[in-house]
Amino acid sequence: MTIRVAVVGTGYWGRNHVRTLAALRDQGTDLELIVCDIDLARATELANEHQATPSTDVNTLVSELNVDAATIATPSPLHAQQAIQLIKKGVSVLVEKPLALTVDEAENVFQTATSNSTLLSVGHVFRHHAGVKEARNMIADGNLGPVRLLESIRTAVRDPRPDMGAIHALGIHDYDVFSYLMGDNPPSNLISRATPSTIEGIEDHAVTLLSFPQPTGLEGPHALCQSTVGWRGRIGGKQRSLRIIGRDKSIDVDYLDHSGIWIHHHPNEEVGGEFGGPGAARRERINLPLGEPALTAELRHFIGLVSCNATQDPITGGEVGISGVKMVEMALQSLN
Repeated sequence: MTIRVAVVGTGYWGRNHVRTLAALRDQGTDLELIVCDIDLARATELANEHQATPSTDVNTLVSELNVDAATIATPSPLHAQQAIQLIKKGVSVLVEKPLALTVDEAENVFQTATSNSTLLSVGHVFRHHAGVKEARNMIADGNLGPVRLLESIRTAVRDPRPDMGAIHALGIHDYDVFSYLMGDNPPSNLISRATPSTIEGIEDHAVTLLSFPQPTGLEGPHALCQSTVGWRGRIGGKQRSLRIIGRDKSIDVDYLDHSGIWIHHHPNEEVGGEFGGPGAARRERINLPLGEPALTAELRHFIGLVSCNATQDPITGGEVGISGVKMVEMALQSLN
């Protein structure tokens, strides 16, 4: 069965959606692609580039183009409104993060999807990163022992966005990954601090400390998590790194690398020359031959759910979207 998929929005991330879906189609996934944007020229140019159909009106995606599914990559303030609009027409939707700008809005989208028995996925893309998934499995299996510390650095190389600060745009990824790795538990504590940008109300850099209980089956004190995010990466430029420190092993994940992760061995927190040098730990590379870009994995997953008429997403469903918005609200409240 051919699935008709619309990408709503042709900004930076919407273009990535179009490019990735077109690649999946060209590799054999049975789908037709529609590009929707209020700017006809932008929609037409992108559609022509990827052998798709242009559209300028979300309202006609069902009535005229008979779409089965849509990904929403418009500015964040429009996410909830457009998701509800399409869900009520029976369209399966993947909404880019954040699902909404407030918890109330996010819960409204989720309830609309539930009452209409319609698939709602949320674009917490790093849950589909091969290295992050492998790390979650290792933590759940107890291979690391109790988790001591998670550290993430996520910096961009650009001026701050005028519509939202680093916490809402970047920090939400870290908060969600921390929760995902720790068994989808909510944080037991969260403290955030930030530096202002030249735009009033828009933070430039932010550091957030969170605590999470150990995943089910693991004993030990709550794990400490640190998220460092910023619009302007003055040192090191764009960075996307994650370190997971356990009692017995640690994991180094580069979000920009989809082919493998580094495992550091230090059983029972031992140190010494036999572990690679004073205070260091012997390390080995774990290759992930099936690893693919996280966005490709996410959209492949979404199309797979649509093709089997699923009404729930077990990895990035509406509950995940709500949790992400809740943690962002906690961080922003902490700033005050």
